[in-house]
Amino acid sequence: MTARLNRARTLALLASASAFRGVPVRAQTGPVLRLGGSGTDLYIEPFLALDGSYFARAGLTVEVSALANGGAIASAVAGGALDAGLADMIQIANAANRGLPFAFFAGSGLYASDAPILALCVAKTSPVKTAKDLEGGTVALVVLKSITEAAVREWLRQSGADLTKIKFFEMPYAEMAPALARGTIFAAFLGEPFLSAAKDDVRILGRSYDVVAPSFYISAWFASRDWIARNGETVRKLSAALYDTARWANGHHDETAPILAKYAKLDLARIRAMNRTRYATSLDPKLMQPVLDIAVRYQLIEKPVAAADLIARIPG
Repeated sequence: MTARLNRARTLALLASASAFRGVPVRAQTGPVLRLGGSGTDLYIEPFLALDGSYFARAGLTVEVSALANGGAIASAVAGGALDAGLADMIQIANAANRGLPFAFFAGSGLYASDAPILALCVAKTSPVKTAKDLEGGTVALVVLKSITEAAVREWLRQSGADLTKIKFFEMPYAEMAPALARGTIFAAFLGEPFLSAAKDDVRILGRSYDVVAPSFYISAWFASRDWIARNGETVRKLSAALYDTARWANGHHDETAPILAKYAKLDLARIRAMNRTRYATSLDPKLMQPVLDIAVRYQLIEKPVAAADLIARIPG
């Protein structure tokens, strides 16, 4: 992986990833700040800030693009098509290990064990009662070689299952509940809004993310170290706007639900029924390190990384 991707290729990625663009806030002067998120609750924060006018209040002119996932966002930042975006700890740690000068500057989506937005589930009528009962079967995950796979594997191991007797299969969230009902898979790691939507048809076998930590960052804000160094005042304004957005979003789910419905293209009633993501109001390496440690254990990161080394120093 080179330190900078071809810009034309990255722009093509932005155009072809079913991306939609937020309308830039033009009330302010100055260059447009280009941010990357997606139409999911974990990555919707920049659109909440855009629609809630938090960027405008901070004096920032912002354009937000939605890409498929954190990997696509990282590619766009590396190629210079975006200034900053959201990604997970593993993606940025691996990028740093390969020489890309990425660093985090603000926290974002949090996992919290008291309000889980993901869980390992089985069909409500399934005979599976324990982790060991999954031996000989298949577990569906939305992404393999990810923190999801590492957490599920560790939960199964700690719960007494023989991992060599369990197969893991990549499957979109939307297909998981029907596959559980058909019996073609034994278990699935379901995330919102599909977890709440399937509550009458599935039961939770385990909250696998709890083995990582009671709370940790699933996503956080990053950019290149050079961009951060050159734009200290902008980064401080951006971080403040995002944290103001987080405080508003955490306490006003009814008001933010229509924004999520618009960008995620989901029914509003469905969103109101689900557990919502909590957003961070700081960047704490203690909420990063557990993810990095379990990723190393399951060889998702090439070599150990200290969380503090992935956090940028903002000048000024």
